[in-house]
Amino acid sequence: MSNANKPAIGFIYNGEFYEILINKKSTTFKENISPQESRLPTKLNFPGEDEKKLVFVSYNSTGNGQTPIILEKSNQLPENAIKMLLEYSIGSSRPFL
Repeated sequence: MSNANKPAIGFIYNGEFYEILINKKSTTFKENISPQESRLPTKLNFPGEDEKKLVFVSYNSTGNGQTPIILEKSNQLPENAIKMLLEYSIGSSRPFL
């Protein structure tokens, strides 16, 4: 199946288009803890100052497993950029052909 008739959202950098894929549902990052821990994993909470920023989330190894952390963040995105990203989000991934 060709993607020629499917719209795409992304950004242009040095004359090249880079597609951004946004899921319709939000993602929750939780600790990946070892089975020996007798508690539920805590989730990554985002402070209010990070609202409307692009963030790079990864996992940091700890003695009891892995904890999600924000490694890098951008400046706040304009409201119309956030609206566009959410409006053109996708329900599932599509093939890249």
